[in-house]
Amino acid sequence: MAHPSRAIFVAILLAGGVVIAPLGAQTNSIVAAVARAGGTGRGGGGGGGGGGGASDSSTDESRERPPAFATGVTAGAMSFAGGRSEQGVAVMLQYAATPWLTFSAAPGFAHTSYAQTSSSGLTDVPLAGCVWRTLHDVSWSPTISGSVYTTLSPSSANGVGIGRNTVGVSGAVSGWATSQINLTFGASHPLSANSGNGSVELGSAYSLGKATANLGIGSEVGSADSLAVLSRSIAGGVAVAVAGPLTFTIDASHGLTSSAPSWTVSVGFGTAFAGLSPLNPTSPIRRLNRVFGARASSPSGFSKGGIGSCKRAGTC
Repeated sequence: MAHPSRAIFVAILLAGGVVIAPLGAQTNSIVAAVARAGGTGRGGGGGGGGGGGASDSSTDESRERPPAFATGVTAGAMSFAGGRSEQGVAVMLQYAATPWLTFSAAPGFAHTSYAQTSSSGLTDVPLAGCVWRTLHDVSWSPTISGSVYTTLSPSSANGVGIGRNTVGVSGAVSGWATSQINLTFGASHPLSANSGNGSVELGSAYSLGKATANLGIGSEVGSADSLAVLSRSIAGGVAVAVAGPLTFTIDASHGLTSSAPSWTVSVGFGTAFAGLSPLNPTSPIRRLNRVFGARASSPSGFSKGGIGSCKRAGTC
């Protein structure tokens, strides 16, 4: 397994290089634009449906918009009550083909350990295509979105990820209750066999100008492993505008049931996290899922495979 691990590590380094170059170019262009404008920044551009009233996006992180090709890097750690722990890094790649259609991918690399064993490797790779529409003439200016997603699992032997490919659909509705408060309800449902459980998510965001505070709660919907219960977690985070769409994020979650991770934490930086939009990983639960995949939100549904499987995996 040493040679594949080295190949995977090299691939992640190359992917990181692909991300860092656009980030540097975007930073330079932003700084130059600000200098030309006399330090006033750029205005306009609503995020997440833009229904919360007029706001200058240069001073309101929640209404920033990512560029057509957005990138980001996240890193984090996760621990289960059963003893398993995991650390990982993921590269976020996002392309807006139109103002209402976005494609995304998040390849990553992780290290997991349990009892006396440990392993490293390429994580499950989530791919998604999402469409959305904002109803500006309706109260709260609600945004309705839907997506088709798949998770590609490169290996079932390295202990990182769930070890099999999945396909599913998800949807969300969000709206501005006030000019500062955005509320979201989302749900996902698997379409293929062995794709785990579905999930539901309730989220809120509070605009503080240059920063946006997030709070969310998520739960599995379906049946758990024979020795587990459905996973439920509460998560919180903050996104801070650094320069234009460049955003710094920090997120954490705590498990409310024994099958959920006891805790997770991640930090991120990039243009893919700018503003509030159903097309972006803008809630703390979504951002954590980009690093750890299904294990962060629905581990009991993916561990089904025989009596005691979640116990053997150290995830319950």
